[in-house]
Amino acid sequence: MSLARSLERRIENLVEGLGTKVFRGKLHPVEVAIRIVREAEMTLTQSGVGPTAPNTFVVSLNPTDLGEDADEIISRLNTVVAEAARERGWRLEGPPRVTLLAAPDVAAGAISVVSTVNPGAIEEWGQLIEVRGPRRLALTKNRSLVGRSRRADVMLGDDTVSRTHSLVWYDTGGTWIQDLASSNGTSVNGVVTNGPVELHDGDVVGFGLARFSFRSA
Repeated sequence: MSLARSLERRIENLVEGLGTKVFRGKLHPVEVAIRIVREAEMTLTQSGVGPTAPNTFVVSLNPTDLGEDADEIISRLNTVVAEAARERGWRLEGPPRVTLLAAPDVAAGAISVVSTVNPGAIEEWGQLIEVRGPRRLALTKNRSLVGRSRRADVMLGDDTVSRTHSLVWYDTGGTWIQDLASSNGTSVNGVVTNGPVELHDGDVVGFGLARFSFRSA
C-alpha cells in the first residue's frame, strides 16, 4: 500500500535530522518510520468498530546499522504511529511503543519489523459531558463504541441506550458519530442521524434519551 503524500510529509518532518546518531550506513529515519506504518497497514484487523492497528513494533536492525542515543528517535517514531492512526482513522488498543533491537541475523541495510496489539491506557482525546447530570465520560480509544454493553468503550446504563448504540471516531477529516441500528436512535443537536455525522465542540449528542455535550481534548 502506498502512503498518502500528506502523511509522508508529516513523517519526514517528524524524524528528519535525527538519524545520524541512531542509524549508520545507508539507513535513514524516514525509511524506518515508513516501514513501521506500512507494517501497520498490512496487519490491520477488522472488527465491529472498524480497522484496528497494532500499537507495538519491534524494529530489528543489524548492529552495524544501529548507533546510540535512540530515545529521541523512538519518541518520534511513537508519534509517527499515532499520527498515522489519526489520519487513517485506525483504532489503537494501547499507546504506540516502538523498540529498536540490534539483531546480528538481520542483513546490513535491512529492516525487520514485528508488530503486535498490546492493550494499555491511552490519553483521552475527547469527552462526553452529561447535559443535566454529573457524568463526564472520557473518549480514549479511537473508534469508541458507546452503549449499554459491558464491552463498550463508553458504557451507558440508561434504559433507552442499546447494547451497541453508536460509534465515535476521528480521522483526518474530523470527528464523527454513527448510529449502530440502535433501538432509540442517535441524535446531534436534536436531529436524528442517518449515517455518519461530523461532531464539533459543544454539539449535544443524544443516545436514546441520554444527552451529552461533546468536547475535544
